[in-house]
Amino acid sequence: MLYRPRVPLVENYIAGLLKYAVFRGRASRAEYWGFAFANLILAGSFWLLGTLGGPLRTLSLLYAVAVLIPNLAITARRLHDVGRSGWWLPLGIVPTPLVFVILFFVCQRGQSEANRYGPPVSK
Repeated sequence: MLYRPRVPLVENYIAGLLKYAVFRGRASRAEYWGFAFANLILAGSFWLLGTLGGPLRTLSLLYAVAVLIPNLAITARRLHDVGRSGWWLPLGIVPTPLVFVILFFVCQRGQSEANRYGPPVSK
C-alpha cells in the first residue's frame, strides 16, 4: 500500500465543493475553516493573476461566481452545527456590522448532541 499523507486543507476544500448545494446537515469548524482558508488562498491567487490584465482579469470573477453556492452552503451547515438557522446567512452577505455576528457564530464550538439539523459531526 502506498503512503498517502493527509492534507486536511485540500480534503476540506474538496469536501466543500463535493457538497456543492447541500444546505442541510452540519459542518464542523475544521471543515468550514479548511474550506474558507483554501478558498481565500485560491481567490487571492486569481485576484493577483487578474492584476496582470488581459483575459486573466476575469479569472477572479469567474472563481467567485463558481464558489458562491458552495460557500453559502458550507456556511449554512456550519450555522446548523451551532444550532442556528441558515436564515442568519443573509445578514452576513450585506457588508454591515452584522457580518461580525455571523463570524461569531461560525467560530463557536458545535453542539455535541444531536439538534434539529442532524446528529453531531464526527471529528
